[in-house]
Amino acid sequence: MTKSRMAPLCAGIIGLFSSTGLAVTASLLLALAMPGAATAHGVGYRISSKRAVTLEFYYSTGETMAYLEAKAYSPADEKNAFQSGRTDEFGRVSFVPDFEGEWRVVVKDEEGHMADAVVPVTSEFLSGVSENGVSAAVQSGFPQGVDLVLRALLGVSALFNIAVLARLRKCI
Repeated sequence: MTKSRMAPLCAGIIGLFSSTGLAVTASLLLALAMPGAATAHGVGYRISSKRAVTLEFYYSTGETMAYLEAKAYSPADEKNAFQSGRTDEFGRVSFVPDFEGEWRVVVKDEEGHMADAVVPVTSEFLSGVSENGVSAAVQSGFPQGVDLVLRALLGVSALFNIAVLARLRKCI
């Protein structure tokens, strides 16, 4: 290399080690040596002292509603989910309420089955004073009342229609 080409290179090296350049150079070398430390931040965890509400969802056959979409809605905002996720292997979903009132938990599957649970949360439960501050009504997967009558009529109607279609087919 000629002397004229070396001059800019030497000036650059001298600039790196000047008082301001030294701090910049040290920072760059540190960032290159530990790239994760230069861009990341620490993480941690703690066990929450807040009490959770856990519900178990199941079909009328007793099969658990496992790994399905689950959303919890606060009484303060019934349109936007407070929490969303999935049920676990046993059809369970948990949430930690931060507001008293009637919370809703909705679980849906891909076939159109939906469970909508209402969980009344009291201020005693939120403060940790009462063990029984949450009382979710147990909702059976089996039809009851008028719903049972309507389903029975629908079933009888379906059987009647199948019998009529079978007779019509013999006539053709």
